[in-house]
Amino acid sequence: MTEGLWGFLNVVKAILIFLALGALVSFIFYNLKRRDLFGGYIGGLVVGFIGAIIGGYLLDYLFYNISVVILEFLSRGIGVNVIAGLIGAYVALHIMNRLNHDRERKKY
Repeated sequence: MTEGLWGFLNVVKAILIFLALGALVSFIFYNLKRRDLFGGYIGGLVVGFIGAIIGGYLLDYLFYNISVVILEFLSRGIGVNVIAGLIGAYVALHIMNRLNHDRERKKY
C-alpha cells in the first residue's frame, strides 16, 4: 500500500479511538452515574468525542511519555494519547452535566 493510504488509515483509526473514548465516558455518565445529559446518551457521546479530541491534543504534551510506555499497544504509533483523551472527555461531560444542574435521570 502507498504512504497516502497508510496515513489515511491511521487518521481513521485515531478517530475511532477518540470515538470509543467518548462513548466510554458517556456510558459512565449516562448509565453508571445516572446523570441526565442534553440529548441523552447520543448527546453525551458527541460531547465526549469532542472533549476527547480537544483533551487529547491539549494534554498530549503533559502525558505523552506516560501513555506511550503504558498504552503503546492500543494506539500502535498513531499518536493518540489515550489518557489525555479520557481526561478531556470526562472534563467535557462534567461541564455538560454541571450546565444541566447535575440532574439525575428519570426512572421510567
